[in-house]
Amino acid sequence: MKKLLFFVILSAFISCKSNENKEAASTTDSTKVNAATIYTCPMHPEVTSDKPGKCPQCDMDLQIKS
Repeated sequence: MKKLLFFVILSAFISCKSNENKEAASTTDSTKVNAATIYTCPMHPEVTSDKPGKCPQCDMDLQIKS
C-alpha cells in the first residue's frame, strides 16, 4: 500500500514539473518572436519601436516593418 501511494505522489509530481517546463518554453518562444518585431510609421520610416503604438510626429498607428 505504501508503494502504491508513493508511486501516485511521484507520478503527480513529475506531471506537474513537465507542465511547468512546457509553459516556460512557450513563454520563451513568444518573447523571442516579439523581440524581433519592429514597428514603424508608414509616413515616417525613421520612427521605429519594438511595440505597437502611435507615431509621435503624426499620430498614425505604427505597423510591423516588412
